Amino acid sequence: MQNLQRVNLLLERRQREALEKLARQRNRSVSDLVREYITAGLEGENSQQHERLLALENARALRSRIMKRRKGKRVTQTENVLEQIRNERVNELLGRGR
Repeated sequence: MQNLQRVNLLLERRQREALEKLARQRNRSVSDLVREYITAGLEGENSQQHERLLALENARALRSRIMKRRKGKRVTQTENVLEQIRNERVNELLGRGR
């Protein structure tokens, strides 16, 4: 066996019963199933974190391209830009031309 360590884990009754039933069906131990599910959950979490970091990198790259296109000039009147976007969207939804 691997280098296993004992932990106490509190489960709801329905969780324990479901694990025991599944373990019997698969001819495995409850502990083995729990270890498998924990591993899968940790891998999924790492994958989500990687996706978030990638999205952040993409956002930074987009910001850099926008700033380059604007020659470093920032948008100073954010409220006006947002109002213009809202008006364009309303016109689009109402089928109005621009």
